[in-house]
Formats: sequence, structure tokens, C-alpha cells
Amino acid sequence: MKITTGQAARGENFFKRPILINKLWRKIDSDSSIIISAPRRVGKTSLMRYIEDNPREKYYVVYVITESVYNENKYYKEIVKAILNCDSIRKRDKVINSIKDIAKNIFKSIDELGIDSVKFSKNIEYNYYDKFIEIMRTIDLEGHKLIIMIDEFAQTIENIQQKEGTAYAVHLLQSNRVLRQNSDINNKFQFIYTGSISLEGIARRMDSSKFINDLDIVKVTPLSELEGKNLINELLKGLDFTMDDGTINHMLNEIKWLIPFYIQLAMDKIQDIYDEDNLCVIHNKSVDIAIKRMVEENNKFSSWHERLVVYKNNDYKFIMETLDLISISEAKKITYNETHNLAVKYNLCETYKDLLNTLIDDGYINNDDEGKFYTFTSPILRMWWCKKNAN
Repeated sequence: MKITTGQAARGENFFKRPILINKLWRKIDSDSSIIISAPRRVGKTSLMRYIEDNPREKYYVVYVITESVYNENKYYKEIVKAILNCDSIRKRDKVINSIKDIAKNIFKSIDELGIDSVKFSKNIEYNYYDKFIEIMRTIDLEGHKLIIMIDEFAQTIENIQQKEGTAYAVHLLQSNRVLRQNSDINNKFQFIYTGSISLEGIARRMDSSKFINDLDIVKVTPLSELEGKNLINELLKGLDFTMDDGTINHMLNEIKWLIPFYIQLAMDKIQDIYDEDNLCVIHNKSVDIAIKRMVEENNKFSSWHERLVVYKNNDYKFIMETLDLISISEAKKITYNETHNLAVKYNLCETYKDLLNTLIDDGYINNDDEGKFYTFTSPILRMWWCKKNAN
């Protein structure tokens, strides 16, 4: 297993979590469409790519990323293209011939219709929502079901809201639900949605949760302590230095919120230290230096701040002051009462809890109902926030 800090981990670099993988397949087998729900950087995309690379019997799996999509028709176009060019479908002669016939009959202008791809003419624009329905009605999947995994769906909703307005964004939520409820075709496909921001949070802010309440939810939690140790030990197999159990425990304690991204990034910084100092055995001091260097790596964390610019006016001010106060306070937390006082300050008493819940969903903060306070999910994120953002 190699250290992976940028792209989704695939193949031998993917850290398998059998319980999570089996849970997702169990939900798929129940015919549900699904939200993979998890905070940022927990490994949702890697999980989806693993499912794509390792489909089970009787399923074809299509992966689509719609992060750069800003209108509904382009969204459905990306899905249609992905279906017509699906790798797993290409392995079945009868199904690929069905795809070719569909492409010829449904689309009047095809630039390329080959063994490996279907390309549309740039000169003709179709209603791709209707084309999706036609494809699903027509396609012969030989008893298989099509799993359509849509990465960054929530980002797409947000893109459309910003460019075209809330009504258009809500319409995409509605049209997806209509497809999921369409009994003429929904026996042939299921959707799996995920992304780096919370779909539940966006739907909540647009008062549109009813359009996703038919979706089953699979939660991806941070790694357990045992899983964290196992991930580090798997990475160590491909590295030239060693870490004893005490050092590994120290590293996990410093990270606290055990998402694969933090562990991988810490190991990457430790690799740098090994390269510089030729330390064959890594001890706590090197781990502490690595953690400090992680905090300095602005490009790995800047999206945590950039993501919040979608909030406007008092919503943005409330969120920023909440996070700033947690990051700079001696207690490293903010109480429920203090957040209420901020809500009064910004005239947000009716909505501030939704903002806090979104920060929880997106992996910024955790809440402690017993102690009635909020903290950053990880000391690493808190230290970075304090250094880069807190006034």
C-alpha cells in the first residue's frame, strides 16, 4: 500500500473496511437508492471507486462525478454518457449491442460509435432527462441492475443554486426523486449519491428534505483505533522506516479524528523526515514535527475555509466567529449557551442550529450533548484554523 494524499485510493492502495463495504452492499441488495453520508475527507470517493472496481454479480456499476456541472440538463447528460460508456457493460456483448442500438435509435447525431465509446455531436443538444428515461425503458441489462454512483451531487445542487437560483436547484432534487419513484424503469437502476459536502444539509437549507427522504443512508464514520493502527501498519510495509506501538498510539492520539486523509498525510510528512534525516526508527518527536508540518500545508486544508464562502451575511459571520472562538479559546471549545448568544448577536435564533448541524455534517465540529459544547473534530484542523483564519 502506497501513501495517497490527493487522489482517491484505488486497488492495492485502498484500505478495506469489510463491515462498511458489506453494509453498503446490503443496502444495495435491498433495492434502495442511497446517500453515502460522511464528513469531508473520510474516504467516500475511495469507497465508491472500490465498488466500481469490484462489482458483485448481477450489477453494472457506473461512476459519475458532477462537481463542475451547473445546470440540470448537463447533469443528466453526464449520467447518460457514463451509462453509454460503462466499462462493466462493455464486457457483455449482448448488452453493448443493446447500447449501440439505443444510441443509434434515440440519438439522431452521434460523432463516434465504436467498440469502446459513444460520443455525442456538439451541434445538437437533447433533453437528457428524457433520454435517460428512454434508455432505461429500452436497455436490456440481461437481468442485471445498474448502480449509478454520483459523486459531488450536493456540490452540483449548490452550483445550480448559485448560478440559476434555488428553484432550479430544488427542481433537480425533485427530478431525481421522480426517477427513483418511476415504477416503469426503477427496477433497472439505483442511485448512490455522495460528495464532500452534506446533501442533507443543503436540502435542509432549501426546505427540501422531503425530496430525499426516500433515500437510505449509509454513514461512513472515522476509523476506529484498531483500524487506524492497521492502516499505519499497512503503509509501513512499503516504507523504509519503522514505528513501534507506542509511537503509533501517540500519532493516533495527536490526530484524534481518525480519517484516512489525516493518517496518510501524517505518514507522508514522516516519510519526508526519514528522507531528510535517514531515521530508520520513528519516535514521538518525529511524529510531532510531522503534525506541525501538516498544519503548515495550506493547500491541503484551504478548502475547509473556501467551502464556507457560500454562506452569506450573518450566516457567514456566525459560522466564522463560532469556529474562530473554538480555535483560540483556552478550553478549545464553545458551549451551547455561547453559540446561542452568537445567534442572538447575529439575529439567527431560528436558524443557527441548522448552521451548526451542517458544520457537524461536513466534518468541522463535533457536539457533546452531555457536556453541552462543540469542539473541532481534530486538533489538526483546529490548529490550522487558528493559524490561518482566527483573528
